[in-house]
Amino acid sequence: MSSAHYEITVRGRLSVTLAGAFDGLSATAHPAGTVLRGELDQAALYGVIDRIDSLGLELLEVRRSPAAR
Repeated sequence: MSSAHYEITVRGRLSVTLAGAFDGLSATAHPAGTVLRGELDQAALYGVIDRIDSLGLELLEVRRSPAAR
């Protein structure tokens, strides 16, 4: 499966500990929430979305980006 770069936004600012639950993704705080960025294949993307749900976080946006920043 090929991978792509994704930006996943969740509501609120994640603590360092909570951001650590998303191994391999960088976390950047923004006024509306936290953006998780990284290279994911489809299975890993679904895993991240499942983890967001299991941690009780609100998913705001999933966006495929053309290239890493």
